[in-house]
Amino acid sequence: MAVTAVSPAVLERLSRIESAGHPVLSVYFDLDPSRFPTPPAREAELSALLSSAGAHDLDAQHVRDAVDTHAELAQGAGAVAIFSCAAAGALEVLALAEPVEPLVVLDTVPWLEPLAAMLTTGDWGVAVLSRRGARLFRGDRDGLIEFAAVRDELHRRHAQGGWSQANLQRGIEQQVAEHVRHTTEVLLRAHRRRPFDQLAIVASDELWPVVQDSLHRDLRDRLAGVLERDLEHAPAQEIERALTPVFERAERDRERALISRLDEALGTGGPAAAGLDEVLATLEEERVEALLLAEGAVLTAGLCSGCGRLSASDEGRCRFDGAPLHPVDAVEHIIALAARRSVEVVLVRHERDALGEHGQLAALLRW
Repeated sequence: MAVTAVSPAVLERLSRIESAGHPVLSVYFDLDPSRFPTPPAREAELSALLSSAGAHDLDAQHVRDAVDTHAELAQGAGAVAIFSCAAAGALEVLALAEPVEPLVVLDTVPWLEPLAAMLTTGDWGVAVLSRRGARLFRGDRDGLIEFAAVRDELHRRHAQGGWSQANLQRGIEQQVAEHVRHTTEVLLRAHRRRPFDQLAIVASDELWPVVQDSLHRDLRDRLAGVLERDLEHAPAQEIERALTPVFERAERDRERALISRLDEALGTGGPAAAGLDEVLATLEEERVEALLLAEGAVLTAGLCSGCGRLSASDEGRCRFDGAPLHPVDAVEHIIALAARRSVEVVLVRHERDALGEHGQLAALLRW
């Protein structure tokens, strides 16, 4: 079996697995040879996963048969994702290039969030809810990837009046509340696997109070905005555009908080650095917690022809080995240096002028 290139189209196809209302068992099976080097080790991993899910015997056997049928996967893949609904005769097996965290989920929808996380580095969570359905996304203003489509069947509104209508309506509202609770539980599961930086909810003004009551505290703490719109069937690009004000407000608030922290630290001799020379030095010392870079900044520095290091030295020679320096735009090199040290880079869009007072580049330090 060839390794699958994960894409939005693959996620959309998997989200439409026909389960006829039966639970879907989603299994992410790690094939990393450093962790599971032998068939017995992989068998033990799979057995532990299936036992933890409380999966129906038929689904568990479905998954085992799939692994046995595709035994060659261990030779070429980093992981396997299996989606099984034996009661409906549905089975999907994907060979993945990248290792994944071993995981098993039994739910009414296939669990696609680990695949969505492979397609985006953005960590906003977005939930688009209606009375009958919900769509969940991970990403940011540059792109949202849908990882779950929750469809809960509700009784249609009854046209008759009287007590029977009132009772039916109460029953419908209870089902709507259960649907919202289910959706927020799926959202919380995604957050606990890989935390959202911030969360946006799209729901009607009628539905929002129900959503608010169902949100776990961990999700409420990340809530950045609520959009009262009907976007249940909108493409992801339209949802991104509609949420632009929410994204921008959150960005602006965060930038202001970071600049305020920077100003205070620089004013008191605290853990911060500003300007190319100081920031480069603290990056080399691995002291940087977050790098603040003005959008569109142009920073000139010298790249050493010997050791390849970046230097802000005006002397024309590297401060490390004395080799000649060649002028370069320093921004790309600084971002790459930060990435190698796992340092967060914050591209400052809204508070560029405030950061410009510190040379368009600054760093918040660990110590």
